[in-house]
Amino acid sequence: MTKRSVPKTWFFRELHVRMWKASNKLIWGAIIFLILISIIDFLLFQEQYLEFIILNLVCVGLVIISQRLLAKVLIKPTILLHLVLLILNFLLLYSIGVSNETGQILYLVFLAITFVSFNTIAIWKPYDAFFQFGVLGVMVFFLNYIDFIDLKNLLLLGGYTTFSLCLVSIAFPSIKTLSLKDEIEEEYKQTQKVSDFGLENQVLRREIENNESKLAFLENKAKIFQHDLKNHLGSIESMIELIELEDRYLKKSEGPDYLPIIKNALDEADEKNKDFFRNFSEEAAVEERIKKVPLELHDIIHKNIYKFIEHTSSRNINFDLALKANASVILGDSKILNTAMYNILKYALDFSKNNDWIKILTRNESDSIIMEVVNANSGMSMTTMESYFKNINIYNLENIQNNQGLGLSIAKRNIEQLDGHLSYSASNSLGFEFLVEFKIEN
Repeated sequence: MTKRSVPKTWFFRELHVRMWKASNKLIWGAIIFLILISIIDFLLFQEQYLEFIILNLVCVGLVIISQRLLAKVLIKPTILLHLVLLILNFLLLYSIGVSNETGQILYLVFLAITFVSFNTIAIWKPYDAFFQFGVLGVMVFFLNYIDFIDLKNLLLLGGYTTFSLCLVSIAFPSIKTLSLKDEIEEEYKQTQKVSDFGLENQVLRREIENNESKLAFLENKAKIFQHDLKNHLGSIESMIELIELEDRYLKKSEGPDYLPIIKNALDEADEKNKDFFRNFSEEAAVEERIKKVPLELHDIIHKNIYKFIEHTSSRNINFDLALKANASVILGDSKILNTAMYNILKYALDFSKNNDWIKILTRNESDSIIMEVVNANSGMSMTTMESYFKNINIYNLENIQNNQGLGLSIAKRNIEQLDGHLSYSASNSLGFEFLVEFKIEN
């Protein structure tokens, strides 16, 4: 998979989408903020409440009208955000001018929250934030010049802190831009990975279809060849019968009798022809019989645990063995049983965390031996556990990418091939358990 840089068109398109999302958050947040201020005004300044509520409603109306009009014509929401922040700053400065000392402190806090929030959420340039800070400073000095607010008193009430926070927040857009660039690049990489997997999946599917077509073609050719070969062998057999019928076969007294030899060779050729082409018949495709021999289950467990010594040592995972079954010999195929045991232990380790204990217990029940593999510390949901036990026949490329593998499905099938049974349980709080049951060999 080749590493590609983010195309500029894709980057700016994604950037504009995120800018508008951030803009919508700020605008709706501003409306809710104005409603909240109206409630606080009513609780704290009941004498001036009517003046404040009218001013707040006017500002809400201006924000909504600006959003409705400008969102349709602007490519980027920067101008809209400037206008909304300007309306909010003017409202807060006006409220400071007409409020008492308590109100001035409260609205200074609101002013700092508003300015910092815009520079934190909005996606714009640092000079946009600097421009807003400059406009805020001009409005403050102008209102002080016309004696609408007392700047000296305002600074003593918390103005220094408020304006310092506003000044520091000018740097926030630069930090956000850097993180945003990384996010967009990472999202592009993930999108490309999905696209690449999709293309590879299509290529593999086409290859499978081509191979299936070739296989069908070869099967047809094989069947035709089988038919022709059978006809040729039949012709030879007919000629031999004709020679015998017309008594044209002359046997020398001293030499061997070649006719029975030819007949035997012909019969063998016909049988081999049938055996060879039987593989092309779906009706004759039967799974190879498993050769079962007595196997000591405890020995199989010990051998497979030994295969994971390096893995368990590096993660400090310990096996707690309690192999208490007196009868532990079962009938099975050594290769199949070892494969099943290996997969069960492997996934038990994969599901466990560092420093965990995995208990392996065996016991006898009537004519069976039960093996339990338990981890009571690390758990998962039952849905997650079940995703590992899909039927192998329904797996495809997408399943293999989204799921964690086929190992447990293979283990379940192998155990069932040996006339055993595998069950499981899992819980986020209680851990997980595999339970395997085999019939005992008497």
